[in-house]
Amino acid sequence: MKLKYVVVSGALLLTACARLPRELRNEIEAANHRLDQSVKDFDRTNAEVQDDLKRTPDLFNGTAVANEWPAALRSAKGKLDAANHDRQELDKLAHSSGKQAEQRARQLITDEDKLRQSAIDTANAIDARANRWLDYQRNLPHYLAKMKEEHDSARSPNLTAVAARVEKAELDWPNKKDDLERRLTLLKTAPERAETEWNASAAAREAAANGKPTGPQIATLIEADDTLAEAANPDRQAQQLENLTGQLYNSWDKILEDLDLQHGTYREKLKLINTHFTDVAAHQTKISTDTEWEDVSPSQYRSVENDLGMTIAHKDAGLYDSEATNIPEPPGFAYMAPPSVGRNQYGYWGNEGGSSVWHWLPEYLIMRELFWGPSYRPVYINEYNGYYAARRVGRPYYGETTPTAPPRYGTHGTFTQQRYASSRYVQSGGFRSSGYAARPSAGAPPSSSPQPHFGDAPSENRQGKRFGNGAGGPPAGKRFGSGPRPSGKAFGRRR
Repeated sequence: MKLKYVVVSGALLLTACARLPRELRNEIEAANHRLDQSVKDFDRTNAEVQDDLKRTPDLFNGTAVANEWPAALRSAKGKLDAANHDRQELDKLAHSSGKQAEQRARQLITDEDKLRQSAIDTANAIDARANRWLDYQRNLPHYLAKMKEEHDSARSPNLTAVAARVEKAELDWPNKKDDLERRLTLLKTAPERAETEWNASAAAREAAANGKPTGPQIATLIEADDTLAEAANPDRQAQQLENLTGQLYNSWDKILEDLDLQHGTYREKLKLINTHFTDVAAHQTKISTDTEWEDVSPSQYRSVENDLGMTIAHKDAGLYDSEATNIPEPPGFAYMAPPSVGRNQYGYWGNEGGSSVWHWLPEYLIMRELFWGPSYRPVYINEYNGYYAARRVGRPYYGETTPTAPPRYGTHGTFTQQRYASSRYVQSGGFRSSGYAARPSAGAPPSSSPQPHFGDAPSENRQGKRFGNGAGGPPAGKRFGSGPRPSGKAFGRRR
């Protein structure tokens, strides 16, 4: 009997141990929350759009959107079904163990989020278009008057200033040359295209004035209205293009410094770091930073609850804000050169004690300070390789050195729990769910990679500080960019 007890206990122990790390299981749980919310939002939006198509057949019959929208929504639903299939596999993997299971789980989380995000983006876009069609039908006199005003005020824009900005940006960022040229050409030809659209929409405008436009005629009016609006507001269009060129000269990061939940209000504290290029050829930059609290939805709060201390959105110079990434990563890693390259304008890989270590150049030591605090821990090449491999497949990197070691970064990371010990999230018990909370020294790096000691938690000061070696950058306190965030928001009902 005693032997049998030992065997059964041993089997139970093995079963209990055969699980993914707690940090990864938390990621799976957060991904499931996001998927659940997205499915609810999608179902509501899908039902509204289908109802719109049925209730107003005179508006949509005979138009391309009558078939395009349902087809797009079916495709989006298929992506949610595929995401749910990934979820089922993830739930099974949560009770597995081993490096291969961890890698598969992380890839599934990434795949699930991509599918989910694509589906709700599609639903949002169709919902907005359906709203516009319905509004056109309800307010035809308003839109006809608007189109007439736009046509009468259409004029050729003065593009001297923006053309110069575009020309300079094309030299500084040659990868954007074709796109910038296309946008500039659209500006130049806007008046001519507007006149063409105005003439082509004559029959549709007459039918609308008589109160009997068909669905295809509504489609013609909407298309003409878009073109006329551009020609009637050339200065605004030119300003938008100028703003896009300006975005190319900034790289920025949003670092999650704290989370707070009080009286049903969810908030996140973001540290914004902007690196503005004042001279691209000479690598001259100016760095500014600011910290602010933002209200977020419960789903947004849950989606980043594992990412305290991480960069949750990053944009490289030479890209538009819309091209920012929102895959969590350790702060500062995005500025390091791949080992195959060896160095970049921010620093280089150099030998230290027999290991390859990242060295920041003197003019960018302030970035090291902003990202890591006053007691910087050297980043060794094997750690960067782990980050780079994760980034290539689109998944977060939390700095695990072995399958059994605790993560270094993120909410449950050993370094994060030291640096953000005074944060509101920690003070409210946010780390209690961490499997490593009671043993922060577990899995410490070897002697060649010393344990860091972080400074005090960031200040609540909102004023913002300004650093750097160039002139020009954005004012301190500016919100840097509008990179995408983890989703899960509700689409909202039309009014």
